[in-house]
Amino acid sequence: MIEYIPSIISAIGVIIAAYFSYNQYTKNKLTDMKIEQFKKDEEIKSLRRADNSSIVFGELWEILHTLNADRVYIVQPHPLGHESYVSIYFEVKRKGIEPMKPHLQNIDISEIAKFVSGLVKNLFMYVTDIDSQIDDKYAKSLLSSYGCQAAIIKRMNDNKNDWVGSIFCEFTHPIEIPAEEAQQIMHKAAINIQYILPEYK
Repeated sequence: MIEYIPSIISAIGVIIAAYFSYNQYTKNKLTDMKIEQFKKDEEIKSLRRADNSSIVFGELWEILHTLNADRVYIVQPHPLGHESYVSIYFEVKRKGIEPMKPHLQNIDISEIAKFVSGLVKNLFMYVTDIDSQIDDKYAKSLLSSYGCQAAIIKRMNDNKNDWVGSIFCEFTHPIEIPAEEAQQIMHKAAINIQYILPEYK
C-alpha cells in the first residue's frame, strides 16, 4: 500500500494543477470577454458623442446664419457636479473673426463670479451694449477685447434643471433681430442641444 502513496500524491497533484489551470483559463476568458464588451461599449459611446457633436455644431451654424452673428459658442461649466471652471469646446464663427475658444479655457469661476451668476440666473439675455450692460469687469474686458459689441445669451439645462452651459451669440455690429424673435430661435436651439451636449472634459 505504501508503494502507491507517491503515485496517489502525484495523481492528486495533477488533478489540482489541472483544476487551477482550468480555473485560470476560465478567469482569463471572462476577463477577455469583459475587455471586448468594454471596447464595444466605448465604440458605441464614441459614435454617439460624435453624432451629438455634429448636431451641436449644426445648431450653432444655424444660429450664426439666422441671426447674422459673427461668433457662436457654448460656455460650459466643469467638472459637472463640482463646477469650478468654464471653458469653450463648441464654437463656430465667420471668416476673419477671431475665435473665442483659445481665450476662454479653464477660467476659474471665482474670477468671473458675477458674470457666471448672471448666466445661471437668467434664461435669456439680450445685450445690446457690452460696455453698459455687463458689470463684471473681467468678462467685459474679455468680450470687448475680441470685438464683441453685443450678445444674445441662452441658458441650457439638463433634465434636473441644472445649468449645463450657455449659448453665446456674439456680434461685432448692432443686433439686427428683435429680442422676441431672437429668444424663440435661441430657445429652439437650446432644446435641441441641452440634453445631448457632451460633458466638457
